Amino acid sequence: MSTVIEAYKSKLITADDAAAMVKSHNTVDYYAFTASSRYLDAALAKRAHELEDVTIRSELRIGPPFATFMADPEGRAFILDTLFAGPLERLVPLRQRTCTPARLSFFESLFDRGEARVDVASFMVSPPDNEGYLYFCPSPALAGSDARGATLFFAEINESLFPIRGTESRRIHISEVKYVIEGDNPPLIPVPNPMITPEDGAIANHVLREVCDGACMQIGYGAVPEAVATLIARSDLKDLGIHTEFLSDGIMRLHKAGKITGSRKATDPGKIVSGIVFGSSDLYDFVRTCPDLHLTSSSYANNPAIIQKNDNFVSINAFLEIDLSGQVNAESIGFRTLSGTGGQLDFVIGSQQAKNGKAILCASSTFTKKDGTRGSRVASMLTLGATVTTPRSCVQYVCTEHGIVNLRGRNLWERAEALISIAHPDFREEIIKEAEAMGVWRGRNRT
Repeated sequence: MSTVIEAYKSKLITADDAAAMVKSHNTVDYYAFTASSRYLDAALAKRAHELEDVTIRSELRIGPPFATFMADPEGRAFILDTLFAGPLERLVPLRQRTCTPARLSFFESLFDRGEARVDVASFMVSPPDNEGYLYFCPSPALAGSDARGATLFFAEINESLFPIRGTESRRIHISEVKYVIEGDNPPLIPVPNPMITPEDGAIANHVLREVCDGACMQIGYGAVPEAVATLIARSDLKDLGIHTEFLSDGIMRLHKAGKITGSRKATDPGKIVSGIVFGSSDLYDFVRTCPDLHLTSSSYANNPAIIQKNDNFVSINAFLEIDLSGQVNAESIGFRTLSGTGGQLDFVIGSQQAKNGKAILCASSTFTKKDGTRGSRVASMLTLGATVTTPRSCVQYVCTEHGIVNLRGRNLWERAEALISIAHPDFREEIIKEAEAMGVWRGRNRT
């Protein structure tokens, strides 16, 4: 342990010293989630008057707003490049931010191959254990490749973080770290569970009928996945497995209800596999104590070749809009990026390649516009500029509160009929007229 302490002390610098090493035109990666940089971010903000064109890379930051962008309202010093935007990334003015599209399973290879430049990486890790390992707590998803791919890696030590169980990708040795920075050790920030609406509950009821005993599941973040988890906890289903990109409070509740055993999984039997964790304080306590957790990188958790090995795999993800051919947008409102591709396509592909696997995309049938009026998520065409997150060739099940349909193997006429059947009744006639004008609706559809 004395050698570990000596190595640690020899690498210790101040945040201001670290910020002084950042140069104009560098790319500085803050990583993501509750681990996002706090110490370097605050120190870099002090240099806003002297730096130019520094790219800050971030993925769904959870914590305080960026000090850097608050110190640079004119956008001269810093620009934001996000791999997955969240509320804090969206606070940065549009003129100062862009995004890098990629599937979550690809991100690590972007770092490893040098296709995503990282001059400096700086984010929070646990203090070293007795063997000298610092842990990417609680979300190792991209952290290892990010840290090792950077020219300079600053480990921001947070004593609120702790060792986590899983693969070697969940940690880094002090010998691999260039510098360490100490700070005020902020606690893990709890993220509230989304509110479940009656529509979400209806969707969950449709989804539940597609899940069997022994199914291996990926449950994303959002109200529908939480509603699904709530229903499963009350159901007779048993021996479920979990292989997911994101560990939620819903999954925790399923484990505590005895629904998750992982006994029928082909990969990592008995283990709950995930790359990302955020949620309530209870969830963080669960991560600290549950022996069944297996936290790992996204190149493993999101790898379709791994996912497909598990029979009866069911993936559940959300979308914003779908057109009548089956093209799905889950990340933008027109040209404006709202989130990112994430792992939806990884699991849509992987789950369908599994024996008896099912990929289910869910959303309420309507949304509320800024002017208070409603719009339909099922549309004849996607909104101008919308992103195609999942192409029509990969879509399988689509679910709203009005039903669930399987588009796999269906032609364009059949898809239009199926999707209109689960659109909100108030919009169906309007969509039918548009479908007729497009030539994807025939008279027989009405019979």
